[in-house]
Amino acid sequence: MINLFMANFIKKRNRKMINFTNHVKHQMSQRGIHKNLLDIALIYGVLKADKVILNKKRCDTFLKKLDKYRRETKRKGNQIHHKSLDETRSILLKIRDKGGITLVIVGETLITTYNTNIKLKRKRRYKGRKR
Repeated sequence: MINLFMANFIKKRNRKMINFTNHVKHQMSQRGIHKNLLDIALIYGVLKADKVILNKKRCDTFLKKLDKYRRETKRKGNQIHHKSLDETRSILLKIRDKGGITLVIVGETLITTYNTNIKLKRKRRYKGRKR
């Protein structure tokens, strides 16, 4: 699990490094994707070619790890750390409800972002000629 201080550092650094195009700003407002969702996707997502993908399955694995870590911090009595973990958990749940997020990044520029709700369409079998 990524140290929370390291995660906050990465968020601040990524936000300064990445340039937003007008297209991505428009798409984010249309699709209900906020900057904090982008930050979490950049931290926990998988890089494939020029895309950063944080899908539903990966969100579930991080939520399990986060819940385990939250129980430990609650037992130790660290309230400040517990609140920041709650914020991260709520953001991961939002991403999970969307079905995941995909970011398309070229160089230091964020081109577009969209929800990753992959639905497999099965091909119908050919049953012979209709009569």
